[in-house]
Amino acid sequence: MTSLAFAERSPNFVFILADDQGWNALSTPMAPDEPGSGSTYYQTPRLAKLAADGMRFSQAYSPAPTCSPTRHSIQFGRSPASLKIFGADGIKDFDAEDRESLANVLKSIDPEYVCAHLGKWHIGRSPDSLGYDVSDGSTSNGDGNSKDPDDPKLIFDLSRRGNEFMEKQVQAGKPFYLQISHYANHLKYQAQQDTIEEFETVYADKATQYQNSPLWAAMNKNLDTGVGMVLDRIDELGIADNTYVIYTADNGYEAKKDFGKPVHQRGFYKAYPQRSHKYHVSEGGIRVPFIVHGPGIPANTHSAVAVVGTDVFATVMDLAGGLGRIPASLEGASLLAHIKSGGQEPVRRKDPFLVFKYSKPRVPHDAAIVRGDYKLIKDIDTGRIFLFNLKTDIGESRNLADEEPELAGRMVGDMTDYFKRFGWDESQISSEVNRRSRRESAPEKPRKRRT
Repeated sequence: MTSLAFAERSPNFVFILADDQGWNALSTPMAPDEPGSGSTYYQTPRLAKLAADGMRFSQAYSPAPTCSPTRHSIQFGRSPASLKIFGADGIKDFDAEDRESLANVLKSIDPEYVCAHLGKWHIGRSPDSLGYDVSDGSTSNGDGNSKDPDDPKLIFDLSRRGNEFMEKQVQAGKPFYLQISHYANHLKYQAQQDTIEEFETVYADKATQYQNSPLWAAMNKNLDTGVGMVLDRIDELGIADNTYVIYTADNGYEAKKDFGKPVHQRGFYKAYPQRSHKYHVSEGGIRVPFIVHGPGIPANTHSAVAVVGTDVFATVMDLAGGLGRIPASLEGASLLAHIKSGGQEPVRRKDPFLVFKYSKPRVPHDAAIVRGDYKLIKDIDTGRIFLFNLKTDIGESRNLADEEPELAGRMVGDMTDYFKRFGWDESQISSEVNRRSRRESAPEKPRKRRT
């Protein structure tokens, strides 16, 4: 069946979520004028082409600096705080109705949609309750540790099954939403041996002080190849002119070198020139790749506007023609007008800022707010305030709080009011961490895989 038959049908969606993939993990820079926003060592030709054929965002954020809160946020288009998720993983309950999930709302717009989730889930409710007709069940981190050396992190299995799902829907004449949540690049690191050898030889001279692991680089390239399999199948099925592809990651690079360190003592690692990594609201923990490709989106366009993973929900609904059906609780903004205008139209959101928070035993408790070029981080343990101009200081090295006290005060006020809106304030931090510590130490029940 050719794409002509789909010309007036609801669009298809392929949402690909990488795990622990930092902002500059792709071989194409997220910001054309910032070489450090891409990698000279990591090789991702398929994602580079996807970016060249669509729009890439250079100030895109994950909703949280760890995976489970981010995954909840994407499914409901709301921040972790809005869902009453104020910390890390081990989430058993949150404040949202199943009917408000992305897949369920999409199917309320057009009941013909068939929705699939393949790969890592890590959410406190099952995929079927959130509207997925096809899924792998309530999977978590370890389910992606492959025993097949030719299929590291199940990259190619996920891509193959994603292709089979798309083919089945095309044959049936059904619009679809396909979400592939990769286990790569989460621990434990796995890659094809021949790809590892490429980075030990062919690309060895491209290694830098901060990006120099052949194993990680090979895994990242294998992931890129898996993404390419799906992109190729979209073309082969003749549905490219009615299919939107969105690519991003759940948080920054995995590392634990900054555990226990306050904001100003955090170092530079794979995310350099950004500071720190996953587990922190520093830029290295929450700024990620973000690419949107599809019909009507000008090729090779770039946006420096701040966007976040919660925006996926509203954007999908807008593209499906059902923006009026989204729940009133939705926080994410539709990017449709922005991307189709090549970045000329503004992104309009409920709050003119983005707010982040993280807390976990043995890790400093941070809250952050991003507004325009400025970012403020509050070290909740000490009350210390850090204000950075991200346009001139992406490494968060120069604290401007004393130089611009009025701006800092307004941002602290906005952030504090935002959290209070959802019933949280800093006095709750001790009980919250203790509660989460007990929960994380409890043994995890085995999960069944569903097909």
